[in-house]
Amino acid sequence: MYTFPFCPNPRCHHHLQAPASRWWSTFGSYDTKAFGTIPRFRCLTCGKTFSTQTFSVDYYAKKLVDYDNLWIRQSNAESIRAIGRALAVSCGTVLNRIDRLSRQALALHAHLRPLATAHESICVDGFVDYDVSQFFPHEITCSITSTSRFILDLSHATRRRSGTTTTAQKLRAHELYRQVSLERGAISRSFREVFESAVAERPPSHRKPFVLITDEKTEYMHVLHRSKAWREQDADHRVAHIRVNSKLPRTWSNPLFPSNYLDREIRKDQAAHHRESVCFNRNAANGMSRLACYLVQHNYRKRFLIKAPVGDERVHGEMAGIGRELIDQALETMFTRRAFLSRITLPETFKRIWMKTIPTPLKTKRDYLPAFALN
Repeated sequence: MYTFPFCPNPRCHHHLQAPASRWWSTFGSYDTKAFGTIPRFRCLTCGKTFSTQTFSVDYYAKKLVDYDNLWIRQSNAESIRAIGRALAVSCGTVLNRIDRLSRQALALHAHLRPLATAHESICVDGFVDYDVSQFFPHEITCSITSTSRFILDLSHATRRRSGTTTTAQKLRAHELYRQVSLERGAISRSFREVFESAVAERPPSHRKPFVLITDEKTEYMHVLHRSKAWREQDADHRVAHIRVNSKLPRTWSNPLFPSNYLDREIRKDQAAHHRESVCFNRNAANGMSRLACYLVQHNYRKRFLIKAPVGDERVHGEMAGIGRELIDQALETMFTRRAFLSRITLPETFKRIWMKTIPTPLKTKRDYLPAFALN
């Protein structure tokens, strides 16, 4: 006996909440090489046909891949080509499955993130690497809680190359920058997104002021001082800003330690962000999809303290106040039950990753997004 939680048609009355009575009827079946015979059904209200595969992460897939194995490998510094060799699939298949996992990861984090306690201060800092070429460095603004080191948000910004360059490099940079239109104020925009998302989810109160810790970057200060939360604060709604010199030793006593810790972990655990690596991001949207998968791996599967006693298996999400049963339940459905964009609410940063609208320098065509990802 089949049961379905809702109609997959976003325009159907039963899409958000299906009735208790039977709202669908059988509608034949079809055969596949990968999954065998798949039964089909029809919604009695809108007439939309669907199958059991419609609700599966493997919807429209033509080959079975072990998602858990792929996710662990991707989160432990294996390159796309190495993962393809290990799983006996092409690099295209690996990228396709990472795209699917990233959408599942974004939906999972959007569901669990509001359940975290709101008493911790927030560290915000930029993780710097590059896409396509070192002439196109990116800064990924990351927000992370101070005590539990729970990653809240990620926002991508491409900027021009800085630092000392040779005459030949200046000529090459001039030639490349004529071919692209880089976003002005991208770093300010990325900081504004993660700050507004955090303060909306953790509004300041009399007993719990919103404490923000950043380095001394002027863009951060300008955006913060123009924000509504800063301008309209009063005795009962305080927003505190702690600025830390980025040249201070990166020790436990440094208030920016959580951001420095996350920087180290990403460098260590993501092949594309190793120092002097040949595995750099060729595509900005794909790179952020991989980071979305890593965000869930870090928050909900990685132990909070590696050197903790053997029996202490708490993860960062638990330290942030999210129940372990909820985390385990969400992770269990991540590899099986497909997330529908029309049934979840994503912040702007997550929606940009989901829709693959993060531009890649020198790339003229829009990144491919399957039609079913828009439902």
